[in-house]
Amino acid sequence: MKFTPTLITLLLCSFASCRPDSDHAAWGSSTLQENQVRATVIHVDANTSSVHVEVLACGKLIHRDMGQFSGFEATFSVQPGDLQLLSSQKTFLARVNSNQTKEGTNTHFLSEVWPDDRAERIRANNINRLLRRDTLSLGDDLIRSVGDSLPPFALYDQDGQVLTTDYFDGSVTVLNFIFTRCSIAEMCPASTLRMKKLQQLAKQTQVPHVRFLSITLDPQFDTPGILKSYAEAYELDEENFRLGTANKNVIDDLTRQFGIFRKNVEDLPLDHTMRTMIINSKRQIIYQFPGSHWAVKDFLSRLPEGVEG
Repeated sequence: MKFTPTLITLLLCSFASCRPDSDHAAWGSSTLQENQVRATVIHVDANTSSVHVEVLACGKLIHRDMGQFSGFEATFSVQPGDLQLLSSQKTFLARVNSNQTKEGTNTHFLSEVWPDDRAERIRANNINRLLRRDTLSLGDDLIRSVGDSLPPFALYDQDGQVLTTDYFDGSVTVLNFIFTRCSIAEMCPASTLRMKKLQQLAKQTQVPHVRFLSITLDPQFDTPGILKSYAEAYELDEENFRLGTANKNVIDDLTRQFGIFRKNVEDLPLDHTMRTMIINSKRQIIYQFPGSHWAVKDFLSRLPEGVEG
């Protein structure tokens, strides 16, 4: 089955709440919410889009439904992006949703799935503490611009791997901010298509050491599995194209540092500004364009400068 951007939006919303204020505990909170579960994958079944797990801990609603707090096995349905995620990420945190069948039995499926490897979580949190301090040190008016270096930060990419600012070393990187539920054609969808075209042209013209990174503006919805489905819907070449997410505080710090404004509005998941940047191999911003109407050829002509930088 071929996933199109329109189809994937409908599919994602069937597995997770589309409310912009949906609350979740990313990065492995030590206190589980009442309908959350922390578990280790035993077996992934692609044929039934399900995962069989050992539950390490669960919230009180899950306990009431399943009769135990930990140490038991269970099977959950998952959406395609999360299925791929859980094929490689063994320990995870997720929200459990239940549906009752016509026969009166309960079926369970997972949403808001986050990797929860303890060592990786600690590493990411330590880096993002540095980001928090750096953001506070900027004051109220300053934002990073051409000539400035990137702050330290850590994200989860679409494969559930921790991505840090080491990603920028030795390459020129095109960086922007989008979110998967954006339905305004000239905003995020247009920007993603431009990034895809730029990626294709850079490969065709053999510009060396080029990478792409899109950071979500909507971390309460855009989990790694959602980003994976989005990348596949747009048929992005994931060899050098990463999509990143983190908890809301991290995204708040990054949007503050890069001058991206976003807010919840009626009838839309999110209203926001846009900015696309070129980062050189020394983690410095060498070019930026506000808005979504940047020219692919303009950015293509500037990529070699970033490699040499």
